[in-house]
Amino acid sequence: MLVAGCGADPASQPAAQAGETVACGPVGETLLPVCTLERGADGLLVLHHPDGGFRRLRMEGNAITAADGAELAATRHVGGATEVAIGGMRYRLAGKGATAGQ
Repeated sequence: MLVAGCGADPASQPAAQAGETVACGPVGETLLPVCTLERGADGLLVLHHPDGGFRRLRMEGNAITAADGAELAATRHVGGATEVAIGGMRYRLAGKGATAGQ
């Protein structure tokens, strides 16, 4: 009998995995540095929540849009960062060059 072991897919792991730490939290609550951001070469941003959930955004030029789903991303500049609100959550990303896409 042959038994093979395997690990979990790294993309499905909770936010404790490697990546850039970003502040996040529900709209109306204090943002805490508990989410992890993965940046793809094609402009895809994957924000991992500490509970294992995630949100996919796309950065095209200076516009941030939802990579999937029908929800719109709203952005605003806060100090030297861009705050993105979508689906009841907010994320504070380094840099202030992004705006909400259509």
